[in-house]
Amino acid sequence: MRIGNDNQGITQLFSRMSRSKMNFNMPFSSGTSTKRSGAGGRNTLEDQLTGHRKNSYGVEGMCVTNNSNARKIIKVSDEMKQLVFNSVKDAFYKYNGMSGDNEAEWEEMAQAKNNYYKTLKKEDRVAAAWTLGQLEINIGRKAASAVKEKIPGWTHGKPIPAGILDEIFADESITSMVTGRSGGMSGLDVKI
Repeated sequence: MRIGNDNQGITQLFSRMSRSKMNFNMPFSSGTSTKRSGAGGRNTLEDQLTGHRKNSYGVEGMCVTNNSNARKIIKVSDEMKQLVFNSVKDAFYKYNGMSGDNEAEWEEMAQAKNNYYKTLKKEDRVAAAWTLGQLEINIGRKAASAVKEKIPGWTHGKPIPAGILDEIFADESITSMVTGRSGGMSGLDVKI
């Protein structure tokens, strides 16, 4: 159909849709009334108007625009810190410090994080995301620095012997980032 054709195609589409009794007030509706929570990760018009915006995983409170909590470090669960630690560790073992291209791994991690965010108060969710992101960055940097100390000239993506990685990820300076316990450091929960 050419653009500029009389709007015959659009008229036919709407007439077919009105015969199927679809609800045009709710986007992506299947003919039955849906509430905001049933729309998954999609933001409905109601969400936009009331400020209940969600991310693509259906989590409210993740907007960073004009959010004072967007760059705030807060206390996060030990399970999530361990999950982030394991993710970084796996990236070093599997992909030599690179992020890898396994979409299933990325999706699994995103699902786990977003499920965790849903358990928090709405105003703490974006801060928890920032905290976990900073933890991931700091563990990755610390591990990369340790690899470079042991293998001069190493860059991300170059092979790393497993024995060196075992030693690095068992070191207290890295594990303390997850546990928050080391000599005089308080860990990420208090200060980066």
